[in-house]
Amino acid sequence: MQFNMDKATRNLDRKLIQLRGKSYISSELIDLLDAVAHLQLEARTKAQVALPPDRELPSAEALLQGVPLMTRECFPHDPAQAADLLGRLVALLDATGGPLGQAARSVGKALADGEMTPEELFRRYLGDDATFFASWTERTPGAPKALAFLASAALGPSIEAASELLAAKLPPVKVAISGECPVCGSLPLISSLRQKEGFRHAVCSFCRHDYRIRRIACPVCGEEDQKKLTFFTVDEEPGFRVDVCESCKTYIKTIDFRELDRISLPVLDDLDSLALDYVAAGQGYRRATLSAWGF
Repeated sequence: MQFNMDKATRNLDRKLIQLRGKSYISSELIDLLDAVAHLQLEARTKAQVALPPDRELPSAEALLQGVPLMTRECFPHDPAQAADLLGRLVALLDATGGPLGQAARSVGKALADGEMTPEELFRRYLGDDATFFASWTERTPGAPKALAFLASAALGPSIEAASELLAAKLPPVKVAISGECPVCGSLPLISSLRQKEGFRHAVCSFCRHDYRIRRIACPVCGEEDQKKLTFFTVDEEPGFRVDVCESCKTYIKTIDFRELDRISLPVLDDLDSLALDYVAAGQGYRRATLSAWGF
């Protein structure tokens, strides 16, 4: 499927207008995400990724048993395009000033001095190197997630491009046997209910692949006992609910816009429903993944 830049831009702009009506999201944050998301869309049209030969991918039998097509640390991406976008993002964050701007300047200096290369940063991010990013949390205490955000945002366009190509190689399966992404094996960021039957889909927290999952099952631990699975809603956030699991004490937000005239963009829906994260955390549940923006 060819990426449709015009449609993606229209949907993004509509969603941003909606977000600007949220009293608990600062205009400064939305302005920043607006700029970042538009840079990512521009980069998405330029991303060039090469997939490994089919013989190096898992067999159809392994895929049907839940083995992902590609592990995160080996995931295809466009290093040149990502490095260019990284530079643009560092400059953008630098211009915002404050703690985030200071963190961006520290990152920019490390890149300029050769202390860290874009390739190393991307390798650390793909390898989920917690120790490396923890060291930068100490260096940039005012914006502890800045470096992880920059790495994720820079790699995002080409990772999504690769995910789309890889998904075409999946065997036809109606429902994934687990909640993990069949493309990369990561946990879902958010889920949604679709069609009149309420089929449940998940969006991967890493590669953004959209895949169908079991409706009555925890996507994190696989719990199927309905007595241990519940959900709650709040009147202030129509179209959103929080599915919680008493076995692993995690939650995932679920979108149900079937009867609402609203555009759905998972990474921004996650921000749109931020109030529900506070409610869930207050009740003792935790997210299984970070938000799409690194917090």
